[in-house]
Amino acid sequence: MKPLLAPTLLLLASLSACTASVTHPTKSEAEMQTDIDQCTESANRRYWMDPVAALYNAYDCLEARGYQRDRGDLAARVERALGEEPPPRARPKEPCRVPCR
Repeated sequence: MKPLLAPTLLLLASLSACTASVTHPTKSEAEMQTDIDQCTESANRRYWMDPVAALYNAYDCLEARGYQRDRGDLAARVERALGEEPPPRARPKEPCRVPCR
């Protein structure tokens, strides 16, 4: 059980750096915090084995309630933090030549 603890803590630490703030134009701070807590708790219960899926689900829940993200492109930031960004494509040094038939 202990070997799994370190990667899990590392994952949670990297995800905490990726969170975006959300705002709602007509709600007070207390109402927004209540909605955020409800969506986060629901997502964590539903996706307890996958913190990335829980994060996406919490933001989907908040967007369904009319919230807007202050910083966009959350998926790209999460993938970069977790090292899941695809490697850059290598360009050939010379163009490929296809023989004519």
